[in-house]
Amino acid sequence: MKKIILVLIGLSHYTLLGVCAQSEPCTTPVGHPGLCVPVQYCRNIYGIIQSKKRPSEGILNYIRKSVCRLAGVSKSVCCQLTEVDKAVTSMPPNKPVLPMNCGTTTADRVAYGLQTGVFEYPWMALLRFRDFNQDLVDGCGGTLIHERYVLTAAHCLHDRKLILDHVRLGEHNKITDIDCEGEDGDCAGPVQDVRVETTIIHPMYNNPKFRNDIGLIRLERNVIFDDQIKPICLPITKEFSSILHSKYILTGWGTTENNSLSNVLLKAYLPRIENEQCEHIMKSNSLEVELSEHQFCAGGRDLKDSCRGDSGGPLGTVGLLHNEPRFIQFGIVSIGVNSCGLKNIPSIYTRVGLYMDWIIENMKPS
Repeated sequence: MKKIILVLIGLSHYTLLGVCAQSEPCTTPVGHPGLCVPVQYCRNIYGIIQSKKRPSEGILNYIRKSVCRLAGVSKSVCCQLTEVDKAVTSMPPNKPVLPMNCGTTTADRVAYGLQTGVFEYPWMALLRFRDFNQDLVDGCGGTLIHERYVLTAAHCLHDRKLILDHVRLGEHNKITDIDCEGEDGDCAGPVQDVRVETTIIHPMYNNPKFRNDIGLIRLERNVIFDDQIKPICLPITKEFSSILHSKYILTGWGTTENNSLSNVLLKAYLPRIENEQCEHIMKSNSLEVELSEHQFCAGGRDLKDSCRGDSGGPLGTVGLLHNEPRFIQFGIVSIGVNSCGLKNIPSIYTRVGLYMDWIIENMKPS
């Protein structure tokens, strides 16, 4: 115990300017958003270190788990935002912080059928493209993860035949201007169509084949959050970044069992399939795929699976984050056999938790 305290006390001193230039978003050991800063600029932790009173084992364990890495800084910790020195937080960090108020829906507005409720999945994004005739075409899905960013699959941004025009947020039923919960229920406001500033494709996309299928869309302007438009949570903690659940929820406007695109946002409950078993099923259906730990499979049972139009969309489930139950995205729809209810074939998903560093590194402040 004493060794850890001595190591933390033996710091170098850095100028305030250096701190501001090097602070990075992080998540504290108890799941709160924080900044990775030199330890002397984290009031509560540095106060414990300087105190002559011996800290409890629980506090020591918290400090150990708070250790993070900053370039050029020998001793840094993930500090809760309210405990970071005010002079440090007066300047913005190098990267934007993912929103804490994520993955929430209004409890009395949740639908329980295969059709979703109007306010049930407010982070869903619909990617809209221009074809050669300049006609608008609904394509992939995605998720709002920040007021300026949408997460999707790289292959959705790599299509040379279609040009991404804008992202639609707050959509539920494509054929109605105003979406309401029943005849006398709450009604959502109009959708937001937001043009695209730039797209970022993972530099190792499709190398090897089908790998690293993840991309970001930076929107032209900040999105205003409300009941029908909210960000989804990402697996930002160490626990969530490595966990694999037994089942997930898939949402999208993909092809239905009638081989037509759905106008209403749908959901399906999918079991996870072990990668080895998934490869075997794929091979038996003439699709040679070698999966990595950055991918996982789900679906392929009871004729429920993702289909065209769901590419780039989310696979997620509820977890305890920020001390509350939140909906967390664990997968991005990547590869699937276009069976759409005809065969029990699972689909392949990009494992979001193992790309959190890449996501944060490629986001710029608003």
